[in-house]
This record gives sequence, structure tokens and C-alpha cells, in this order.
Amino acid sequence: MMRTKSSIGRRHAAAARREQLLAQFERSGMSAAEFARQRGLSYTTFCGWRARRDKTKALPSFVQVEVAPCAVAEGLMIELGGQARVRVHSEKEMVLAARLIRELNQV
Repeated sequence: MMRTKSSIGRRHAAAARREQLLAQFERSGMSAAEFARQRGLSYTTFCGWRARRDKTKALPSFVQVEVAPCAVAEGLMIELGGQARVRVHSEKEMVLAARLIRELNQV
């Protein structure tokens, strides 16, 4: 295993080797403690590798979606708790309904 030593004598695995071990772990079906023990790794260090890698994984991204216009004659029903209902039939009414909801949320 490729390792370097720090100034205080700790051994450090190269990044490529850490990734290789993490990939092996994911395929192994073993617990992290068992995997680390079999490989002669510190369990705490191995968990740190996993946490850092999980933290740097890409976040989900947003996808643009187009929604076809709805031909429902009844429009959109907005229920504000059990207190009120607003039925919206057009885009203009949607703007007004959004304004109403914002105003009600500020109260």
C-alpha cells in the first residue's frame, strides 16, 4: 500500500488508494469495523475517509421540466388549511392567489 509519513509519524494512504479501499468496502457487504480490521486500518480513520467522501459527493441538481397546459375547466383549487379555499381559473388569478397567500402568511 502506498503510504507517506507525516511529521508526527502517522502514515497516510494516497488518495487513489483510499478510493480503491472505499470501493472495495462498498462491494464487500462487510461492516466498516470488520473491513477496517481485515485491512489493518484504523476504524476511526476509515470512517473519516467515508465521511469526507460522502460530504464531497455531488448534490442533486435541478432539472428543467415543461408542463403542458391543463385543459381542466374547473381550474386549480388551493386549500389554505381547513379555513379557506381558492379556485383559480387563469394565470391572472394565479398571480392574485399567490399575492393573497403571501399576505396571509405575513399575518
